[in-house]
Amino acid sequence: MSTTSATTSSPNRSTTSTGVDSVAVDEHGHAVAGMFDAIADRYDLMNLVMTWGQEPRLIRRTVTAARLPQAPAVLDLAAGTGDLAFAVLSRYYGAEITACDIAPEMMAVGAARPGGDQIRWVQADAMDLPFADHSFDAVTHGYLLRNVTDISATLAEQFRVLKPGGWMAALEMSPAPRNVIKPFSTAYITWAVPRIASWITDNPEAYEYLSRTSRGFHPPQVIQRMAHEAGFRSTGYELHMFGTMAIHWGQKPLD
Repeated sequence: MSTTSATTSSPNRSTTSTGVDSVAVDEHGHAVAGMFDAIADRYDLMNLVMTWGQEPRLIRRTVTAARLPQAPAVLDLAAGTGDLAFAVLSRYYGAEITACDIAPEMMAVGAARPGGDQIRWVQADAMDLPFADHSFDAVTHGYLLRNVTDISATLAEQFRVLKPGGWMAALEMSPAPRNVIKPFSTAYITWAVPRIASWITDNPEAYEYLSRTSRGFHPPQVIQRMAHEAGFRSTGYELHMFGTMAIHWGQKPLD
């Protein structure tokens, strides 16, 4: 794995024993990082459970929404164990991928996967990215926005580091729409997921948190409006899994 410094230097930057570059994060970030680090070894399995096995397909759709050029420079935020980053790597020869997450143990799992040494792993806060303006052709992320304290600042940072004409593409859970599926979807995410997590992981409390933040997250129309307010244009989203998953996108204008 690459241990080169990020595009801009930081006096708070260090390199962990796993080779993951890191920068200082705030108190909320430490709490979130600790929670995800505690479930790192079962995170991918639980994501499959939570999405009824649909996550690989949704990740591919998210990569498509990023509208990547050939040999792109891509920043994958909330990279976790690298599912989105590896999806880009498998489709785009010569891609330069920076996987960024606040949880180093999650990234250590990803860095140990085959091909992990072709990705640059950086621990950083998505609300204060250690990269220069106009650094990336695309920014991708999955399940990031529900875990930050300031969505507007997070989107503004993505806009800043994108090259003009570059795209943001994001996979997020979405509140179930008011239809016949809603009672079943709510019961699944509220009761079934934490119960399954108690069988699979040693930290079911983390999935109670994920369940709670999923139920209380903004509807996709609000995220689209916030992306537009951050400067993105050609914004949009598509819904999957009866409206409980959303893929968002937006472009940084050329001028």
